[in-house]
Amino acid sequence: MFSIVQSVGTFVKISDIKIEYDTFRLHYTFTVGLLLAFFVIITTRQFVGEPIICDYADEAISMEVISTYCWIHPTYVIPTAFYKEVGKEVPHPGVDGTQDPKEFWFLKYYQWVYFMLFFQAVLFYIPRWLWRMWEGGKMKTLTKDLDNVLIPPDELKEKSKALTAYLVKTWTAHNAYAAKYFLCEFLALFNVIGQMFLLNKFFDGRFLKFGYDVIKFFYSAEYSASTSSVVYMKGDPMIMLFPRVTKCVFRKYGKSSLIEVHDILCVMALNIINEKIYIFLWFWFIILIVLTSLSCLVDLVLVFSPTLRVYTLKTHFYLMDKRDLQILIRKGSFGDWFIIDLLGQNLDVMLFKDVMTDIVLELTDNYKIL
Repeated sequence: MFSIVQSVGTFVKISDIKIEYDTFRLHYTFTVGLLLAFFVIITTRQFVGEPIICDYADEAISMEVISTYCWIHPTYVIPTAFYKEVGKEVPHPGVDGTQDPKEFWFLKYYQWVYFMLFFQAVLFYIPRWLWRMWEGGKMKTLTKDLDNVLIPPDELKEKSKALTAYLVKTWTAHNAYAAKYFLCEFLALFNVIGQMFLLNKFFDGRFLKFGYDVIKFFYSAEYSASTSSVVYMKGDPMIMLFPRVTKCVFRKYGKSSLIEVHDILCVMALNIINEKIYIFLWFWFIILIVLTSLSCLVDLVLVFSPTLRVYTLKTHFYLMDKRDLQILIRKGSFGDWFIIDLLGQNLDVMLFKDVMTDIVLELTDNYKIL
């Protein structure tokens, strides 16, 4: 288990060189790490523990066989039974004596939760993988050793001049670099929105409003009027999506060679964990959608607003002279702003200021052409 956790940590490790912004980083670090951790928990519980335990009175067939059968074949609940009073009308939420198959809601997801979590983690990492491939280590090459202010002054000066010369030579040629990053950022947004619909399909159309329904339920009059002794309440969306007790149909030949149909009651222990995982993921995905949407919106505004680009650089790098920043933005493109912003996150603040000042001098020929 510990080695698996270490592997997860290595997979989502943040590089020392920053090549993206914090919101984008949340997709491939915290979210991927979270999904892989959930994958390990569910996989361990599913294949080592007892994810389902079924009750069967006939001693001719072992409980292990019945539980295995009901795990392989979907169990079911009665949706209308979730709105009946437990202990008086029904024995458990979602369980009653209805025998009409048209009333059954079959639970087919629980065998595949571990696979879905791993698949989600892969989808979240794809934008990061794509950006790393397109970025090609460019930022690492440009800032190599420059983040270490303790290197010999002559060597530091030489490397700074090389960086300045490269940026001046390639000025206005970084739009493709920036476009690839922002394409990956939009892809990350598309992924998290798409995953909401993917999980909605996975849970037979019951996930899209899951978190909203939970909030609505906890603020309902029935919940507010309840006491701590009430274990189950009518219409609890968490139990409706992840029922603790389900039913399973088991058929076998009886003594007269006739097919006997047995109604089996099963306890879904794993659903207690699934419930916590997916209610957390619902809210986390909503937060990610909001943050990434705002980030993409800001990106679009920055493309068309040089003034905002100056403001953001001044906010990030307060030591920079505003006039220098205005010159850089006026004489550069959006791609130049992007690469300057990333450089500033990877260089010492004083070294960054010196490099930017040298670039301004080179671009303006000591301001004589202004």
